[in-house]
Amino acid sequence: MTLQTPPSWLQAGSYSAQSDRLNAQALYSTTGIIGSSSLAVTQNSPAGMSVRVASGWAAIVGDTQPQMGVYTIYNDATSTLTVTTANPSNPRIDRVVVTVRDAYYSGTNNDVIFQVIAGTPASSPVAPATPSDSISLATIAVGAGVTSIVTANITDTRVAVTSNLFSGDITEVT
Repeated sequence: MTLQTPPSWLQAGSYSAQSDRLNAQALYSTTGIIGSSSLAVTQNSPAGMSVRVASGWAAIVGDTQPQMGVYTIYNDATSTLTVTTANPSNPRIDRVVVTVRDAYYSGTNNDVIFQVIAGTPASSPVAPATPSDSISLATIAVGAGVTSIVTANITDTRVAVTSNLFSGDITEVT
């Protein structure tokens, strides 16, 4: 990629969404949640084959292509997600993610979605990979033949975003 012009916030400039996301990457260097309670995954009430994702913020560094920048996402209310029916013979591990879909780079959608990616049932299951442009929020141990997901089945996989902002004593800065 070459020098981006016009530079950010130049009077009478015209900027792409990518330019704004690259500016955000000056603040957030990694994918992660913003705030310790953001997007926590919990069992639904009453317990069944679903989970809840809490409200909150996250920053997702686009990785479908280089130089996509950071997408800042916000969920303003608890969302309920369905977990597919358990296999009758083997357990599996599912992954809960939040994914940015940007048609400029891939596909036809311009949105952000929560999804439960079902793992493959096996005697020793492994969690599916986290898709591109996504954050893993939790894994769910789906036992053979179970009819509900409870707290003990949910493992938190959220990580905090890393900031590029200076945090320390700046009294010596001139």
